[in-house]
Amino acid sequence: NTIRGNYSLVGQLPKKNSLKKVIFEEFINFGCSHCNKLHNASKNFRIKFSDKVKFIDIPILFRGQNDAPLRLYYIAKKIGKGDLVKDELFKASFEHGVNVFDPSIVNFLARSIGINKEFQKEKQNNWVNKLIEDGKIKVDKYLITGTPSIIIEKAMKMDIARYGSMSNFINKIPDTIEDLIQ
Repeated sequence: NTIRGNYSLVGQLPKKNSLKKVIFEEFINFGCSHCNKLHNASKNFRIKFSDKVKFIDIPILFRGQNDAPLRLYYIAKKIGKGDLVKDELFKASFEHGVNVFDPSIVNFLARSIGINKEFQKEKQNNWVNKLIEDGKIKVDKYLITGTPSIIIEKAMKMDIARYGSMSNFINKIPDTIEDLIQ
């Protein structure tokens, strides 16, 4: 009667086969190569499980990083371009080798994606500040020390390293979801 997967508990474990939709929070950093690998490995998984899983990306910062890419991501998400901006931020970091924590780079990306007007207008708004702050609160609540980190149902902190690779994790995580879905 156990739920399959490599995880530790950071909240109340849901009962087996009790959920209509599983909450899947993914803590990422746009400069993290492992996050980029998971992002690329999980694209088909996210499409395949979109009816069973609510995917929530929570971009976070490491010490000394500017929050401009987080602001761009949240504004893009609000106008339906979150996935595009997530893609572009990872591409900028890992295909083009640029520092996406440089505000001038983020401004350039906003312009090139065609959302500069929205970005400039909204980037300092309270709702954006709150989303960034909520991410920090969840990092503390879930004891997150690195990225990527996956929390399922606000309770199951997935131990990605124990799966051996990002692709193994993506191939095995459906077992965990299957055990949670009605």
